Amino acid sequence: MSRSAPTTDKSPNPAVHFFEWAGGAMGGYLQFWDKSQKQTVQCDPPFQFLALDELATVKGWHDASESGIFANEVRSTKSEPLTVKAFKGGVIAEGYYADIKAAIHEAGGYYTASIYCAFKEDGRLKIGAVQFKGAALNAWVNFRKEAGGKIWEKAVVITGSEEGKKGSIKFKTPTFALKDVSEESNAAAKVLDGELQAYLYEYFSRTRPAAPAPLVVPAMEPRTPLPEMAREDGDDVAF
Repeated sequence: MSRSAPTTDKSPNPAVHFFEWAGGAMGGYLQFWDKSQKQTVQCDPPFQFLALDELATVKGWHDASESGIFANEVRSTKSEPLTVKAFKGGVIAEGYYADIKAAIHEAGGYYTASIYCAFKEDGRLKIGAVQFKGAALNAWVNFRKEAGGKIWEKAVVITGSEEGKKGSIKFKTPTFALKDVSEESNAAAKVLDGELQAYLYEYFSRTRPAAPAPLVVPAMEPRTPLPEMAREDGDDVAF
């Protein structure tokens, strides 16, 4: 709290829906939980969105406590720690993803990509988040690599799904395409991204570890420039 920022209330996440890929044998579509209706809403392909940003988190199901698994969102799992929890089971693991990966999987959690986006609902663009894990995440990563920078210039369309099989388990992964977007929609998406980035600035100020104290060098001693920190790309996304 301060004179210029007198409130300590947390800003709400601006995403109106968190879409998850339903990839079971009978799936092949996005879905989200409608709090007001208290039911799951199915969104069949094609589903179109404009990517705004991409973060990483952990989602899943914790059998021991019979509750969902969640974690804070980060830009890079290599340079930012995660705190993974179960809604009814408390903290499962804390640390960098590579160090706690085994504990996460054992508990029932999965690395999850959160693609914040602008999508159309009721005739206008709104902020949402499309989340992929497992085989669906692999499909997204492959598409993102092929699309390159165009993913931030055009609209992404989930066109349908492909069937896959691992042992006796059948599943479906999303298929993607790029689509040109109008200047009007692009401008509206940039406005929404400004709202999103303002939220993320406040969010990371709460969830990221505090920066170490600056190095103090005595005035009379010769000043040796500190080596630049190597940039660790990890899971960062160039926006």
